[in-house]
Parts: sequence; structure tokens; C-alpha cells
Amino acid sequence: MHAKHEKYLLELTALPTATGREHHVIAWVERWARRRKTVNLSHDRFGNLLLKSAGARSRKPIFFTAHMDHPAFVVIEQVGPRSLLAEFRGGVDDRYFPGSRVRLHLDEQDSRPGRVVRLEPARKGAADKLALIELAKPAVAEPGDILTWNLPAPRVVRGRLRAPACDDLAGVAAAIAAFEILNKAHAKQSRPGTPDVRVLLTRAEEVGFIGAIAACKSGIIPKAARLVALETSKTFPDSPIGAGPIVRVGDRTSSFDPDLTYRIAQLAQHIQQQDPNFNWQRKLMPGGTCEATAYQTLGYTATCLCLPLGNYHNMNADADDKPSRTSGKQIKKTSGGSIDSEVISLADYHGLIRLLIEVGRSLDRRSVSPPLKDRLNQLFAHRRGLLT
Repeated sequence: MHAKHEKYLLELTALPTATGREHHVIAWVERWARRRKTVNLSHDRFGNLLLKSAGARSRKPIFFTAHMDHPAFVVIEQVGPRSLLAEFRGGVDDRYFPGSRVRLHLDEQDSRPGRVVRLEPARKGAADKLALIELAKPAVAEPGDILTWNLPAPRVVRGRLRAPACDDLAGVAAAIAAFEILNKAHAKQSRPGTPDVRVLLTRAEEVGFIGAIAACKSGIIPKAARLVALETSKTFPDSPIGAGPIVRVGDRTSSFDPDLTYRIAQLAQHIQQQDPNFNWQRKLMPGGTCEATAYQTLGYTATCLCLPLGNYHNMNADADDKPSRTSGKQIKKTSGGSIDSEVISLADYHGLIRLLIEVGRSLDRRSVSPPLKDRLNQLFAHRRGLLT
């Protein structure tokens, strides 16, 4: 299945997407679901997507969640034949904007290059950056059109994917790939006790997980559900790309459910015992805050699995004084960094899918994934004599 799962990854990470303008990703998921009779696709009133196996029902389903947006520009108004005012939605430092190349996406077949002239003063009531964009040639843009950084199409180089938007479209691809395998098993074995795994794909994460908060309020998530948020998280020296998917114990804001995190780590360890070539990591990833924090704060049981990510939010802070080149294209150099493709390891991606499949199959099997409370009770029963 590796080839198919890599196809999903390459297709999804190529799609233009922005906070509140996730329609290209939504259309891809809708096409994927329509081709599978055993998959039910629904939406909540906020536009979040839910994938579910036909006939699946349980009180405590397992949710794989990922978000469908990535930091990008959204057109506010056209101010001249070649000039646009656009709002940037997402977290990128101001120094990366002036002079950087962008691309206006008019439809799936038509896009126009341009560049950021300057950042504009924020308007009253606006929470995001405003940028003046100059296009290479005149074009007619509409409010809501997407502009992304002008970066090469996704490609694999020495086992690593370089793509315009791994965050979090790689998470979307992994969730769908794992769900596809689990859904086939569910269709063959559907009976009481068959694991009920669902996929929740959210909107507007990059400005404060608005879609995830909305999903909690919409009723699309049962209160007893266990949520596994999927992310691509900024790599650090102690969480390197290529060392395996990460069981994320927390983010910059909070720590996650200790029992669910422990049990998934036990499953990762179980896989490694069966296959020494399987690599994984258990880390606190403080590079940002993820949807697991929102879910847990709003009363759900949640944790996170993530892929270590290079050039987080397309910021290559390590660029030297020479302009970098990618597939013959020069990337705009800024003071101390440049806009560049995001980077993940293919091996990490496939490892994440493998771990998700094991979570879906075995999370509720006490022999493989015992609750942390059981472990503590066993320790007490074994050692209580020391307290006499």
C-alpha cells in the first residue's frame, strides 16, 4: 500500500489551501469517499468533515483528527490591474514577507505568479497580517481567492518529501490512509466489538483551531470518544526527521491525556518488539500548540501523534547568505532565512500510518495496550509488602 499512500500524500500536499478556504482539500476528500461504498462522509454545520465506516457505532469511538488548512493569503480586494490586498492567515514572521514570491490560484488550471510588495498596517478589527501583492501580469481576482507561496510541486528527494504544505495535509493523508485499511477490515468483520475508527478533518486551525472548537460545539464528536490529533510539528535536535513518528506527550500550551498517551506508546513499543526496524519517538513538542489541547480543554480525552517537520510554516531560518535554489527556482532570501518547502521523512509518514492502524486495531485490547491505571495497580499489588 506504500505507493497508494504516497500518492495521497503527493496529491494532498500540492493543493492550495488557506484558513477558511479549504475547498480544494474538501473536494479531494469528497471524491475519495464517493468511490468507497463502505465509507460514510458527513459535515457538521461549520464545514468540518467526518469519515465513518458504514454501520459503525459505538459509545467510545476512536477519532483520528487533522486539519485541512495551511498558512496562506486570502484576497481581500483588488486595488489595481496587477495589485491585490490580501490577508495572511497563519503564523509566519514578518521578515519573510517583503519581496517573497507568491502565486494566485484562480482555479485548478489557472494560477498567476506575483510577489509581496510590503506588509500593510492592520485594519481595525482584523486579526491577521495584510499584504500588498503585485502580480507579474494583470488578472481579475475575487475576494476569497487563495494566494500561496510560489514553491515547487511536491517531490521526494532522498527519502524526504519536500512540499508546499505538509502542515497538516500530510496528517490528512496519514489519517485517510490508515482509515482506508481499517475500514476494509471493518467491512469484512463488522460485528459487535469491531473497532469504530472515524476521521475528523477540521478547518481554520492555523488561527487558533477554530474548526476543532466548532466541532466540539457542533455535537459531531461523542463525549466518550478518544481523539488522536495528527500533526506535523517543528523538528528540534532531540526530535529529528527520520527517527520515526512521535507520540506527542504535550505541546507549547498543555500536556495530553496521560492514559491515552501511555497506551499508544505501549502500542508503538509492541510494534517495535515485533519489528526492530520500526522507529518511533516519545517527545514533548513545544514548537506550537495543536488541536489536542483544544479537545482536552473542552472536555474530551485527547492526545497527539506527529511527524517531525523541517521548515515549519515554510520558514527556512537556517538559510545562509546565499539564495537557495529549488528545481532551478531561486527562493526569495530574507534577513536570516527564506521561504522554502516544508520537509518530512517518507519513512516517518509510513511509520505513522502503521502506528495508527495498530491504534485502531488494538487500543482496546488490554493484553497489548493496558490502561495506565492497570499498570499502577499491578505495581501496588506486587510491592505493597514493602509498606508493612
